[in-house]
Amino acid sequence: MSHSQADLRRPGTLNATVACSIASALGTFAGALTVVAGGRPLAERNVEQAAQESPQLVGLPAGTTAADLKAMAGPAWEAVVGDRFGTLLARGVLASSLGLCLLVFGLYAGRASVWSRVMITVSVVLVVPVHALVWSDFSPPSVTAATLPALATAVAAVVLAWLPPNGRYAKRLRNGMRNAPAPQPTAAVSG
Repeated sequence: MSHSQADLRRPGTLNATVACSIASALGTFAGALTVVAGGRPLAERNVEQAAQESPQLVGLPAGTTAADLKAMAGPAWEAVVGDRFGTLLARGVLASSLGLCLLVFGLYAGRASVWSRVMITVSVVLVVPVHALVWSDFSPPSVTAATLPALATAVAAVVLAWLPPNGRYAKRLRNGMRNAPAPQPTAAVSG
């Protein structure tokens, strides 16, 4: 391996940036998939649990008890559960869309380009509030279990993306490309 090839070895911080971006996206997708797979029964269990601890988080009046929930019948109960499922699903779709951006830009970050690191940062700045909302709201434990690692790895991806070894690597790549010999045209063969 020549000295210039050794200089172009990808730093571990860049590999970690890519890994954290991918992990965050996968965690985001797992949380959204949990909501979709759980459907209305998951939302119903979530409303029942929330009513015991903090009913206003799911749109119920403060002081709502389990007995009040059991007294709700038909359209009132269906409306509360439907609203909760819609909320969980909307957050999952939004987080997944931003997670997809993080995945794509994270994969492109392997070359340490400034644009990919900027887009990782933008994606994380947008997805962190969604994750924080899911985490702080009374979300189902299975959704929270996917959200917390996704949140942590998203923040780690931004921090890692801007570490100095990545910038030095990108600069060496740019300089290596400029100093590389231009491809020579081939002569056309007549026949």
